[in-house]
Amino acid sequence: MKSLKSNLKEKIAFLKLKSGDSEAFGFFYDQYLGQIYRFIMMKVSDQQVAEDLTQDVFLKTWQHLVDQKSLSHFRAFIFRVARNVVIDHYRQSGKQNIPLEHISETVDEAVNIDKKLEIKVEVEQLLQILQKLKPEYQEILVLRFVEEMSFDEIAEILQKDKNNVRVTLHRALTKLKQLSEEKI
Repeated sequence: MKSLKSNLKEKIAFLKLKSGDSEAFGFFYDQYLGQIYRFIMMKVSDQQVAEDLTQDVFLKTWQHLVDQKSLSHFRAFIFRVARNVVIDHYRQSGKQNIPLEHISETVDEAVNIDKKLEIKVEVEQLLQILQKLKPEYQEILVLRFVEEMSFDEIAEILQKDKNNVRVTLHRALTKLKQLSEEKI
């Protein structure tokens, strides 16, 4: 969850961005680069491709702003752009799966060395279960629990109704629980 101070900084930068201040885009670039890269990396599992697609996301976002199109919520917008860039990538390459195998690397960076092995085993088990879920469920779980997004943000990214997002998340969690109980 964001602190009040960082939330206020983001709102100020967003107002500057809407008024045409190009330096405010640098704030958002610094703020979201890691998150967007991680989001894309979890979906493509290739570092070079993830870097290229992340760059495309920021270029498309900048172009959208240069064209002076309206933008109500930056975070939701940039994640929607990222999602669409990944979808376009898979359409062009002809692949159907959206792998989640690199989530363990993200988790490994956040824990101390003593707990890495134990957590890695748990993460690998979780990833095996997650990969059995349909892509829609995988995506909503990542947005809610890895990216810590609100239902409103997820609804805007997926371009669905907020209640639909809640129901889909509930179904995804139910299926995840069912699969994890089968694993045990």
